[in-house]
Amino acid sequence: MIVARFHVPGAAPGARIALPEHSAHHARDVLRLRAGAQVRVFDGRGAEYEAVLEVVARQVVSGRVTGPAAPRPESPLRVTLAMSPLKGDRMELAIQKATELGVAVIRPVVTVRTDAAARPALEGARRDRWDKVASGAAEQCGRATVPVVAPTATLAAFIADPPAGARVVLLERQEGQPPLASLPRPQAITLLVGPAGGWEPVEIERLAGAGFVAVSLGPRILRAETAAIAALTAAQVLWGDL
Repeated sequence: MIVARFHVPGAAPGARIALPEHSAHHARDVLRLRAGAQVRVFDGRGAEYEAVLEVVARQVVSGRVTGPAAPRPESPLRVTLAMSPLKGDRMELAIQKATELGVAVIRPVVTVRTDAAARPALEGARRDRWDKVASGAAEQCGRATVPVVAPTATLAAFIADPPAGARVVLLERQEGQPPLASLPRPQAITLLVGPAGGWEPVEIERLAGAGFVAVSLGPRILRAETAAIAALTAAQVLWGDL
């Protein structure tokens, strides 16, 4: 029997808990859980607990933590996905699938060719929604850790705050460009995916100067969200836990 799981920041041994609004809706209106239901809750930082629901009402879904539970292990490969924000629900799809694939951090990065409809992300628009998408995906896939969705930054700010570990920028295949599998085995890696319109040459030069290695995912041109999912999958197969 599959036990329902919910992300409850601050969950701790012996604590009384109230499910966040989106989780409460899912428990009450989708799963049709009732008072007395045994569930699991996790704090988003790697700790997971057994819990029992005591109140299931329109105003609140609450209960108490009854004991610890063993969380699923995280990938041995720490992956940061940096990508240009996408318009519509394509960014949400990328965040959802990245969470399922074990990403540790998601860093939205605005580039020259980032779609105008996605640029308001620099002002914080959509971040709450992206956090909820990551939270819900962690609930579904069994992770006790919710990836951090960092504030959206410009490419210049991103380069000025370089991530640790190997740094990779994904480009369409060019003559002599190596595949991802050619890289030495890293313990941590940042995968940078550009916008739908591709990179400006000056951006590629700046990234190379910041230590990013340009690699290819193969002969086909992929949409940005497909490239993100494919790169994460390849990295986890090569060096992670897939």
